[in-house]
Amino acid sequence: MLLLKIAPETFRTVEEELLLLGGSVLLGIPSGILFDLFRFLRRLIPHHWSVTMLEDIFFLIVTSFLLLCYVSGFARGEFRMYYAVGCLCGFVLHECTLGRFFFSLWDGFVRICRKIIRIFVKPDKK
Repeated sequence: MLLLKIAPETFRTVEEELLLLGGSVLLGIPSGILFDLFRFLRRLIPHHWSVTMLEDIFFLIVTSFLLLCYVSGFARGEFRMYYAVGCLCGFVLHECTLGRFFFSLWDGFVRICRKIIRIFVKPDKK
């Protein structure tokens, strides 16, 4: 009994662990939406590979920060590898379902924007 009063509770039940895994899978969905936003910007405005690299680094930092906030807020600061794996699974789930749908919508929007731009900005023919 004395040991339980000194050491904090460090064990979780299987149900709690499964809830944390499910939460980390749900955390992957906003990461997928952020990735879709960057993909949309890349399609709309083609840019140099160095800017793309900076966007990818920013994406990784934001996703890591989201995971860190999740671990701090819900998992009492105890990081487990399956949180990152769950986040990755949620990202892949988003990309295979809603990500494909949004990409096709945004791709059509990009084509329409480019046609409108071509109407107003005619290329110089020499």
